[in-house]
Amino acid sequence: MKPDFDTALQVHFKAISNRDIEAFKSHLTKGDTLYTIVQNGHAFTTPSETIAIHEQWFKDPNWVWEGSLIHKVVGEDMAMALVKYQYRARPEDTPVVTWLTYVFQLQDKQWRIVHDQNTALDFAAFARMAGIEIK
Repeated sequence: MKPDFDTALQVHFKAISNRDIEAFKSHLTKGDTLYTIVQNGHAFTTPSETIAIHEQWFKDPNWVWEGSLIHKVVGEDMAMALVKYQYRARPEDTPVVTWLTYVFQLQDKQWRIVHDQNTALDFAAFARMAGIEIK
């Protein structure tokens, strides 16, 4: 029996919000390729790179991440989730809104992320909050 996609997505959201790197890793592809495209357009290409950036991010105790599912398409062994999330570097900050697209594949009877694409709606605001210098 195929696992429920909505449940899998909510468990993944919880892993992010709780900074739970082990749970986060358990949702990633078992394959060698995982494109994770971040707000500035840089593409990480392996699960280990994606894990490394999330390990670093999860060490910061101050940020707040709140995701909402906007649209989904679920097939037999592939699914897509369009998420809009609000991110604050500190709880008192004004949130920056970002689009996030996840592509999942059913691997070993579990929905696993095979593609992760972030697009900041206001990259300049995102960069200021994240301390990224824009030229």
